[in-house]
Amino acid sequence: MFISLILTQIQYSVPLFSVSNSTSFSLLLFPCAGGVGIAATQLCHTVKDVTVFGTASASKHEAISQGGVTHTIDYRTLDYVDEIRKINPKGVDIVLDPLGGSDTQKAYNLLKPMGKLITYGAANMLTGQKRNLLAVAKTWYNQFSINALNLMHANKAVCGYHLGYLDGEFELITQVVAKLLELYRQGKIKPRVGDAMRRMQERNNVGKVILLPEPKKEVPKIEEDKTDEKKEESK
Repeated sequence: MFISLILTQIQYSVPLFSVSNSTSFSLLLFPCAGGVGIAATQLCHTVKDVTVFGTASASKHEAISQGGVTHTIDYRTLDYVDEIRKINPKGVDIVLDPLGGSDTQKAYNLLKPMGKLITYGAANMLTGQKRNLLAVAKTWYNQFSINALNLMHANKAVCGYHLGYLDGEFELITQVVAKLLELYRQGKIKPRVGDAMRRMQERNNVGKVILLPEPKKEVPKIEEDKTDEKKEESK
């Protein structure tokens, strides 16, 4: 349980900062079947009037819909920008972006006036089970860049998030953990854990994956005695 709560604190802290003080908003999560996506979806439903757009492969749509995603989009066969515009022509209020590269530009363009883009990763650098140098170069080349004047004219905000660089913000992290624990006790957030590394590598997991090593099997005393007898006979 302790390990689960620690992992919960990490995955929930990303969306918590962006939705904790908001009401009546729309949010884009991509991909939304992972730990942060599920966490953000659950947190969204702790406030009123929230519309959640989520991208995921078609096989995960049922699971994320049951989890609270309002509109599911298969990013493998559809353009999520076009699909969102069909439903919300003005776009969305918040985008959580773990992808980087050209997807960050798309996310920014999808923001409504006074919208907020939160970038916290560069998953597009990974195209398989390991880093691809070509993908890294392509993502770096397409990395989103904007100046303060353009932000002012567009009435939009771009934020960065990296939990690893908040280690000195003890008071802030303590407040976040306390709030998460309270939501957990109330049953408003429910961590979901996968069951195997293979499922994660194949992108079949829904939620976080925890690997627990099997405890070492104790050798029955009788078998130990027989083993000792055989050793004595061999001498």
